[in-house]
Amino acid sequence: MKGFRIILLCMAALAVLSASQACRREPEPQRDFYSEVKSVRKLVLARMCVTKMASVDDIDPSKAENLREMAEGILDAVKPGARKAVYSYDTTLQAYIDLSELSRDDVVVDPQARTVTVTLPPVKVEVSGRDAGIREEHYRVTGLRSNINAAERAQIKERMSRALSSEIESRPAFRERLEAEARIKAESWLTALLGGDGDFTVNVRFRNRPGAL
Repeated sequence: MKGFRIILLCMAALAVLSASQACRREPEPQRDFYSEVKSVRKLVLARMCVTKMASVDDIDPSKAENLREMAEGILDAVKPGARKAVYSYDTTLQAYIDLSELSRDDVVVDPQARTVTVTLPPVKVEVSGRDAGIREEHYRVTGLRSNINAAERAQIKERMSRALSSEIESRPAFRERLEAEARIKAESWLTALLGGDGDFTVNVRFRNRPGAL
């Protein structure tokens, strides 16, 4: 019995020691949600490729803009054969969020309710890339007609580039589609980053300011 009491006393002493160490254990450091989000800086969320097509045709003399074009159109009209080519040109747009614009006031943590509310900067849209050259989709030159030369291809590329830029600026559908996709992906990304295994509920908001190309 005496040995049994010694064992019990030892177990009690170990329990007290463990409880004492647990009391002295430092609390877990709080997560810095703001730094976790801002460290990404530029968050690219969606991309879209916009294609423009154009063709090379004979100049209609009635639509010539100067005497040289009129002369070329008249000469083409009497040459036997056909001359037709179609080219395409791509521009890539991307939607992103500039997280360097995020401030600490934009990240609100409620530890009691276990929620994180993040107000993100607005989604912006920019041109992220253009084709170095144009793609030849169709080419047919017959008879005595002259081949389409490098100068003509350079001119049609410049014309397509200007037309595509104007179309992107004037048609909000491109921007709206990219922005909508980017917002959905941003919410999913933040929920996965900050929510963990359901430890926190993540609420995502956006500042109401349109992006710019």
